[in-house]
Amino acid sequence: MNVDRLHLESRAAEFLRAHRLLAPGTPDRPGTHFLVAASGGCDSTVLAHIMANLAAAWNCSVSLATVHHGLRPEADAELAFVRDLAAQLGTGFLSRHVDVQGEALRTGATVQDTARRLRYQALEEMCNEAGASVILTAHHADDQAETLLAHFLRGAGPDGLAGIRPVRGRVARPLLAVTQQQIREWAEARDIAWMHDASNDSDKYRRNALRHHVTPEITSVLGPGWVGAVGDSARLFESLATFLRAHTAELVRRCVDHDGGTILVRGNSLNDNAEFEKLMVCRFTLFELRGTEATLEESFTLLRLLDAQPGSTALLREGITAVRDQTGLRLLQEEAAPPPVAVEPASDIRWGAWRFTAEDLGGDRPAFSSDPTEELIDLDAAGARWRLRPWTEADRFEPLGFGREKTVGDFLADGGYVLARRRRIPVLTGEHGIIWVCGVRLAQHAAVRPETRHVGRLRFLTNDRATHDI
Repeated sequence: MNVDRLHLESRAAEFLRAHRLLAPGTPDRPGTHFLVAASGGCDSTVLAHIMANLAAAWNCSVSLATVHHGLRPEADAELAFVRDLAAQLGTGFLSRHVDVQGEALRTGATVQDTARRLRYQALEEMCNEAGASVILTAHHADDQAETLLAHFLRGAGPDGLAGIRPVRGRVARPLLAVTQQQIREWAEARDIAWMHDASNDSDKYRRNALRHHVTPEITSVLGPGWVGAVGDSARLFESLATFLRAHTAELVRRCVDHDGGTILVRGNSLNDNAEFEKLMVCRFTLFELRGTEATLEESFTLLRLLDAQPGSTALLREGITAVRDQTGLRLLQEEAAPPPVAVEPASDIRWGAWRFTAEDLGGDRPAFSSDPTEELIDLDAAGARWRLRPWTEADRFEPLGFGREKTVGDFLADGGYVLARRRRIPVLTGEHGIIWVCGVRLAQHAAVRPETRHVGRLRFLTNDRATHDI
């Protein structure tokens, strides 16, 4: 019996069981279907082998998924390697090509941020296509230590110091407590081949520079045990962040209001609270308004503004102005929405960061999609004179399955959409009112019914990071 083999696989299995992600199957009814994000590197190749072994033992299913970013000449060979690995292990195989360079140029985001966003978007798509329920990545303890170190050096709060989450949404990381050395030794002991990613050799990216020059020095002073200690700290900060989110939510309910596109912080309601509680509220308001985390400098700026004289102001990133008035803070962001545009039942148009398409399917009635970017409608019930436009505070509609009317703003807020994201979601309107709050909910009157004779299909795609992932 190979004790090491059982140890590493048992740790992965125990992680999945502890998070209730591993449902055993039977020969007649397979258990959990896992989608393993595989790049061809050592870490993901080992994870693929481990999951193939676990799938056989637990009557589960595994598919390997690779994303071709189009950034390196080796990417074609890596895709072929993962395809061959899937055939060797007897798993499914899926792949996606994404245009990272083109998207980064279009949005102004960094190549790294763009690659990460498009990669996870592609993994979610492939997870749906494969019929899988869990996406597995091969992040390990060294990745976690480097992440916390990078976040600490740039200035981060409890959320940032929680590092890489073991589970977030459908994405799980069963090797997060395993060191890279353990993974490498596991692969070498079994003569498992993998592809070398040459981009990891360059100091061009901050993560690589930390890995090559900083973490080895820490290890030389503290020994390798610091990696596990930092991982323990991440788990502690994750628990703290979860507690603080709940506490902050209660503070926000008591002292934060919305007035259209402005956020109001009632400073007088915070007089008896500790400075850290005030700081959490300041960070929340910026995230709510902008959709991205506040820097510590911005948070302390707002904290100082709370104690400043009425009439004091501060200018923050991305066009946000904070004003101290008699009762507290007012935060607003100047952001011009694209103008309304006419839409036909056969359109392919751009609207800001959105690409909106509408098809007239006639009498065809395809299967309903679970993808929120796609919706089938009754064209006759939807009526004519369509427009794609920003929603207003006065807009009301009856959401499908809701049973009564509600304002669009309240419906989005109740759905957990922060203000920054709410403001970026357009509505499609027709002669009978709102047809679709795009990507969120269809109006009841436009839904396809058994008697529907004329079907349309709506789709939207957006490259707006604040709309995709907040």
